Amino acid sequence: MKQDARIQIIRRTSWIGIIGNGFLALLKIILGLFSGSIAVVADGIDSSADIVTSLITLFTANIINEPPDKEHPWGHARAETIATKALSFFIFFAGAQLFISTIQNLLTNELRQLPGKWALVAAGISIIGKILLALNKYNAGKITKSSMLIADAKNMQNDIILSLTVLIGLGCTYYFNLPLIDMLTGLFISLWIMKTAYSLFMETSIELMDSVSDDTLYSTVFKAATETPGVINPHRARIRKLNNLYDIDLDIEVCGTISVREAHGIAVKVEENIKKALPEIFDIMVHVEPEGNIESGEQFGLTPEDF
Repeated sequence: MKQDARIQIIRRTSWIGIIGNGFLALLKIILGLFSGSIAVVADGIDSSADIVTSLITLFTANIINEPPDKEHPWGHARAETIATKALSFFIFFAGAQLFISTIQNLLTNELRQLPGKWALVAAGISIIGKILLALNKYNAGKITKSSMLIADAKNMQNDIILSLTVLIGLGCTYYFNLPLIDMLTGLFISLWIMKTAYSLFMETSIELMDSVSDDTLYSTVFKAATETPGVINPHRARIRKLNNLYDIDLDIEVCGTISVREAHGIAVKVEENIKKALPEIFDIMVHVEPEGNIESGEQFGLTPEDF
């Protein structure tokens, strides 16, 4: 997929998220306050945080579209990873605020009223709306291979579970005539939001630390290199992710008696074979050594034996 088309999809998906979550957040907060349901208000606050995440996604789409320059020779793709990590902080903050306010309400001795029936309406509309928004973002994330959109879609999948929890909690509140259940539901939601934020934070750390979570990528690279005529002992491979693309370093050995031109041709063929096996490539650096060469003090890299 061309970068311009990818950025267009990300922007369009972000705007849909902003408008959709804005409507749901306003609806749930108003109906939650009107009906006296803390759980529905909490769900509305979570949707408000989703507006912020969509705005960050929209802003980041403009940055990652910038070409490499003198200050950023690797390009601006990591802006998406940084934005995803920023989303985790926003999500965690929303969950923590909700947790604190719910605990404070639980500790008060005020007489609590049963939530109004409008709370059920808000929860039902929220479930339908969140399903549509999550599907839209997940499909767009898969098409564009955007970790940022997929992370946001996962967050919205959690929102669906939260809204279902709110609906079930309200049903139990009415059935048992116990307003406390609504507040406990709100407390559960706050903990769930913070857990989601922690998971996103850890996922983005893998990319920022120049690692990949899928070990099969190395097996694919070694297989493509080994199947290239003239290649001996592919080793010291390192793969890191830049947004939706991979940057690969690889050492290979070739017969020590061939010409530089022939060795270069083998390295080019290795690059071509790797790109056929892994189309999502940012850059490949193939270092050629004579057969049997041993270097002292080489930095860490992986070999086929590691897998």
